[in-house]
Parts: sequence; structure tokens; C-alpha cells
Amino acid sequence: MTLEITGKADMKYTNQRVEIIAFLREHRGHPTVDEVYEGVREKLTRISKATVYKNLKFLSERGLLEEVNVKGVTRFEANFVPHHHLICRDCGKIEDFESEELFDYSMKIAGGIEGFSIDSVNTNFYGKCKKCKEDNING
Repeated sequence: MTLEITGKADMKYTNQRVEIIAFLREHRGHPTVDEVYEGVREKLTRISKATVYKNLKFLSERGLLEEVNVKGVTRFEANFVPHHHLICRDCGKIEDFESEELFDYSMKIAGGIEGFSIDSVNTNFYGKCKKCKEDNING
């Protein structure tokens, strides 16, 4: 598989970093460090969890991944299409929510902050997912 990495970052693209980014792009969602580790380990059998964690942090700091924190758990994603998150307070499920109108409105508001240059905006909506709402009704 060829992986095109659009460079925001001036860095060395090690095999571990390329595989981590590839895993996150192939498996849409918001995996934890453990989930990324298990997925990457299928291809790089000798990789350690510490190496995965260090590389996830490194790639996040370089702007190649986004961190999403829910209920004290850090999750990672490689989706850079402007979007927001729907987060279930019961089960912790995270769904991406794309709304061009909301993004444009958020950027307009943020653009009015004097002395600060905004390059992105994200909003988290908290509530209950469909499954948890149904479980509460039926339970």
C-alpha cells in the first residue's frame, strides 16, 4: 500500500510512523493507544506499546493526528475534514459530525478574537447515542 502523507510536519517518516498513520486512516473512528497498538502490531510484530504511544504523541504534536479526550481516555484520529464530535456520556462512543454551516459560524465567531489567529475549530456535543437511549427506555 502506498501512503500519501500530506506534510504539515518536517520530520523523518519511520516505518512505525507510516504504519500508525495508515492504520488510523484505514480504520476510521477514534481508537485508543491500545487499539492502535493491536492494529499496528499485526504488521510490525516487534513494535512495543511504548513506541506506539510515543509516536502517537509525536504525530499529534506535529499536526498529523488529532487527539480526542473522552472520559479521561485519549483517542486519536487522522480525519482532517472539518468536523465536530457527538459524544455519548453513557458508553463514550464518538461519532464525527460534519456541518459546514456550524464550522463556518464557529470560524466567524473565532475570527473575532482580537490578537489571536484561529486555524481550526472543533466542537464536542455531549448526550446519549441512539443505542444508549433505547437501552434506557427498554431497561
